[in-house]
Amino acid sequence: MFDVRTVEAGGSCDQDRDSDTMSITARRRRAFQRQACLLSVMAAFSLGLALGVFVPLIGMSQAGVAANAKGAAGSGSSSSGSAGDGDSSPRYGEHLPHKLPHFPTIDDLRGKDSPYSSVSFIAEEKLKAEDVFRHAFHIDQRDADKDTMVIKKFDPEDRYIKEYTVRRTPDGLFHKGPEKKLSQPSIIEQILSSGKPEEEGQVRAMVEIVGHNNEAEDSEDSDGVILNDIYWGSAVENALPKGFDKRQSEAWTRYLQNAEVDHLEVGCGRMQNRMVVFRDGTRACARYRQNTDQIQGELFSFYLGQLLNITNLAPSAASIIDMETKLWSSVTDDISNSQWKSTKPVVITKWIGNLEPAGIPKPFQPLERHLNKLDVKNITEGLDQPKPTKGLLDRLGATPIPELQPIRPPGAPIGEPVLKRLVELAQWSDLIVFDYLIANLDRVVNNLYNFQWNADIMAAPAHNLARQTDSQLLVFLDNESGLLHGYRLLKKYEAYHGLLLDNLCVFRRSTIAALRDLRDANVGQRLNELFEGTTNAKIRDVLPPLPEKSVKILVDRIDRVLGQVQKCREIFSNR
Repeated sequence: MFDVRTVEAGGSCDQDRDSDTMSITARRRRAFQRQACLLSVMAAFSLGLALGVFVPLIGMSQAGVAANAKGAAGSGSSSSGSAGDGDSSPRYGEHLPHKLPHFPTIDDLRGKDSPYSSVSFIAEEKLKAEDVFRHAFHIDQRDADKDTMVIKKFDPEDRYIKEYTVRRTPDGLFHKGPEKKLSQPSIIEQILSSGKPEEEGQVRAMVEIVGHNNEAEDSEDSDGVILNDIYWGSAVENALPKGFDKRQSEAWTRYLQNAEVDHLEVGCGRMQNRMVVFRDGTRACARYRQNTDQIQGELFSFYLGQLLNITNLAPSAASIIDMETKLWSSVTDDISNSQWKSTKPVVITKWIGNLEPAGIPKPFQPLERHLNKLDVKNITEGLDQPKPTKGLLDRLGATPIPELQPIRPPGAPIGEPVLKRLVELAQWSDLIVFDYLIANLDRVVNNLYNFQWNADIMAAPAHNLARQTDSQLLVFLDNESGLLHGYRLLKKYEAYHGLLLDNLCVFRRSTIAALRDLRDANVGQRLNELFEGTTNAKIRDVLPPLPEKSVKILVDRIDRVLGQVQKCREIFSNR
């Protein structure tokens, strides 16, 4: 016989011994894993230390040797006369992008390899966007940190160009770093940036130079891209899409005088707007607003575009909601359903088909945002492409032969993709001038203002801008904030309005010539003449002409644009 409890006790002891053996093995395994992990961390640290300390030292020594060799070659060339000049010339096929002159109002961007100086921020004070960007003419965004920007501004109090760094906080405000004085501006910058020159005659004399400084002889580059250093040349002008000229606008006004609306449809943007379908199938967009100044802004902005010969504005005309007229008599129910009130003015714009969203070109996005003849030259020669990032082998000197940048062969015609880009930029130069004149809030300024909350918004399509897919014509839509509403908000948005204009140095010659004519004439009178010539007495009873205050502001902004033209001529003449 055997005792069951004795057998169970013996089995239990065997199980305890097995579990003890397994636990010891597990502990040894964990100890080994910890030691292996520690050794891996130490090895990684040692490798990082070697790459971070010794590799730069090797690069510095190589740079020193190269500099000494270059200095020796330079001294040798200076002593060897003409033979040395041949040695110092760049190798065949090696081309560098054309560099901008050092001038505070034209962006000379820092390269990616140039470090930014460290900045201590004032944590106690948070500033709004209008305070940070006031008087700013250049914003440079860091590649590594989209919320940190380096800003250059003109300070009207001490007349210095200053630079400082700001950092965007999650609540949309900004921390501002200390300001650093760069240089004192020229007389033209003082006049343009302060808004109040020391002598009233200065701005008048300056603009007189612009008005009468017609080039004695036109000078166009060999490609026909740039004329007289600041205008688009014949190759670009001839490639521009036709657009909508004065004859089409006059034909649209005559059409509305005898047309009859068949029905109204929902569409054309805002909720109160309507798609107008006429009896013959023609379509149009009717803009209806409770506030008359928005109708005035849309209409008079269109008139200003006509005076400037800008063909990117769709034909528009004013009308009155009057059920007794031939135009509206057949759609009384649709008008009632649309909640339109009788005797209210509307702007009827011809419907444009085949439209697609238009983005902001790279030269006008925050990291670059400038356009001058050197930028255009870089584009035509294919030198505006980003440099390839250097790998570790390149930095260690394992690949001694640099990859040469591809360029357009000398004398070769401009390719179609490049010409297409230039045509888009030429239309954008008109857009920047036009939007600055009318102080449009609902296009590029909309993107710039929202940039403080969304760093990627400049890569999104521009607000109220479209492109015709068949002709590549840019269509400037929705200008209702121009000339009135935008002028009332200049104190808040002027920094954004001037940001693009201050760095634009290539213009359409026809637009600048029209601006000079408007300045010499009475622009307010010219606008009101168009208004009276295209409207009837009923419309003028409910829709007043452009206010005198708006006319004065427009004249000041015309002088501002002409001053920018003169400044660009001084900078880029004979460069």
